[in-house]
Amino acid sequence: MFLTIHIKDREERIKFAQVVRQLLGESQTYIPGTRKIWKSDIGVRATIDPKTYKSLVALIDRKGYNYNTIKE
Repeated sequence: MFLTIHIKDREERIKFAQVVRQLLGESQTYIPGTRKIWKSDIGVRATIDPKTYKSLVALIDRKGYNYNTIKE
C-alpha cells in the first residue's frame, strides 16, 4: 500500500518526512524516480501494523494535509 500525502511547501515536506520516520521506527527514506507515476520528491518506506497506520493517518489529519491511499 502506498500513502501519498500532498504538501505544497518543500521544506514542510522534508520536516514531515522526518516526523513520519520517527513515528514508524525502522524505515527507509528514498527519492522516488523509478516509478514515473509518483509525483513526489521524498518517500518513506516501512512495514507497519494497523495501530501505527491509524496513528499516521491521525497525524496527517491533524496537520490538515490531503492524502490518497493506493493499494498494489
